[in-house]
Order: sequence, then structure tokens, then C-alpha cells
Amino acid sequence: MSVMEIRSAADSRLRAMPKVELHCHVEGTARASTVAELATRHGVPLGVDDPDDLYTYGSLADFLNAFGVVCSAFVEPADFHRLAYEAAEDAAAAGTRYREMFFSPGFHLDRGVPFHVMWEGLASGVADGETDHGVRTRLILDVDKPKGIGPAMALLEVARTLDRDLLIGIGGDSTERGLDHHIFEPLIAEAKNLGLKTCFHCGEDGPAENIEIMVEAGVDRIDHGTRLLDLPDLARRVIDAQIPLTSCPSSNVEIGIVESLESHPFDEQRVAGALVTLNSDDPAFFRFDLADEYERIAAVFGYDHEAMVSIRDNAIDASWLDDTDKAALRAEFAG
Repeated sequence: MSVMEIRSAADSRLRAMPKVELHCHVEGTARASTVAELATRHGVPLGVDDPDDLYTYGSLADFLNAFGVVCSAFVEPADFHRLAYEAAEDAAAAGTRYREMFFSPGFHLDRGVPFHVMWEGLASGVADGETDHGVRTRLILDVDKPKGIGPAMALLEVARTLDRDLLIGIGGDSTERGLDHHIFEPLIAEAKNLGLKTCFHCGEDGPAENIEIMVEAGVDRIDHGTRLLDLPDLARRVIDAQIPLTSCPSSNVEIGIVESLESHPFDEQRVAGALVTLNSDDPAFFRFDLADEYERIAAVFGYDHEAMVSIRDNAIDASWLDDTDKAALRAEFAG
């Protein structure tokens, strides 16, 4: 099924529906035009004549390489402000009202960009994006798993000093292959000691056993979790505990995790009773937003509008808002 066919079959109300998103990387929202402008300003080579060419890949490795190149265009606080502000502007166009968004310091620290530079810019961009576009955003510090536990714990030390109204959690992203996820158990434990929520990318390009390790470690959410149903006992545990999954079906197709939306386990997970949510992951990189994802999934699995509202409400339940804020959001969305 082509994208045009999917969109034409979708309920037109889905774009206007107020939404919550729990799995989106701020660097993955970077507009190609912004990347090109900033790269030229800072004399940063992108390796392509057209920045749009960066946003084409056939594997997670290709994607991570492009992700790193795009990150190189962001150097000054104003650059990170623009990144976060434009992320809010684009999110508003997709109906997003509340977002818990990752940022990945490792990609910037490797290039010599000080932590305070990115944090200052992101914090001000998030604030201005909420004021101007009505998108309330909270941040999750994502560690780069292949770097290991040492750099991850060092970033957690930095997190101790940050505004806890803005920084609400610690996550872990990048590839799973060849990584023993047990090494991140101290990170999860210490983050929880600090009162931070925790999540981890797992069961995406790696096996369901990685999900099991992180569930045992006590994470609050599983990012992706595509392989969950491969282990029935684990699936039952996750479903019974209603540990949320932040699913990104179209992203999984784009980087070759699954062959098609039709073959994605989102519907099976939902039917099984999992608390599964829909998310865009890296909308600029994949050239679609959260509203597009809602439209695609509704069309592929034949969900009616009521079902999509239920999926949206899963994201409210899975968010790290307190019960009062969740109730307020439900009331606002129902109004």
C-alpha cells in the first residue's frame, strides 16, 4: 500500500486530534533546510550536496551515521534553541500537545560541544516552543549505549544538576547488537535513586532477551519493544504490569527492522493487551510526522476513530505526568 493510498483512506480527523508523543529524538526533528543553513554558517561539511540526501538509509547503521552527520551542524546555543523551537512548531502541525522528547548529548560532546551549550539552547527552545506553539515538552537524556557504562554514568552525574521540571528521565539508544544490556543495570538503579524515570531502546534490532534484561532492571518504559511477543512469558509479564511500549512502526520499516507496516507487531501487541503507544521517532529523517503515523496505522490495521482515540489515550497513561496532569490532559482533549 502506497503512502498516498494510506493517507486517502485515513480518517481526516486524525491530524487534528490532540496527541501525546513519548518517543521522539530532538535531533531527529532537524529540518534539512536548517541543517544546510547551519552547516554552511559553521563551515561543517555534510558530505552531500543536498542535505535531503542524508535522510535516506536502509539500515539502523546507515541511519545512525546520518544522525551523527546532522548533529554536527549544531554548534551554538542558538542552534539548539532553533532545533527545539522548530520541533515544537512541526509537532503542533501534527496535533501534538504534549511530548516527552529525547536528546543525545554523546553525539555533540564527541565534537567538543560543551554540555551547557546544548542544554541552554534546548531549554530556551522548549520554553519558547510551548509559548508560541502550545506544545508542552519535557526532556529525556539519552545515553549512547555502544559507548558503555562509563560515559553513561558520567552523563547521569551531569543530570544531577539539571532542572528536574524539564529533565524527567534517562534513556538509552543506538544499536543493540553485540551489547550486554546487563551492564546498564547500575545506570537504571542510580537514575531511579535520583528520582528520574527510566526507559531503554531494546527489542528493536536486538532480541527480546534485551527487553527482559531491562524489565528486570526496573525500567519504567520500553522503547520500541518490537520483539516482545517472541518471548511469551516475558510478554505476559509486561502486559500484566502494563509496562508501556513506545512503538514506532514506520521508523521500523524505514530502517529495515520489519518489512512492512502490515507485518509490524503493533496490532498483535495491542490485541494481546500491551500498553502500546504510537510515535514518530525521527520525523524529519523519515519525512513523516505523528499525524501521518496515526493515519498510516489506522489505514493498515483498519482501526476506526474510536480505536485511534484509545491508542492516543494509551500515551497519556504511559506518560510520566502525575495523575493530576494526566486527568487535566484527558479533560482538555475531551473538550
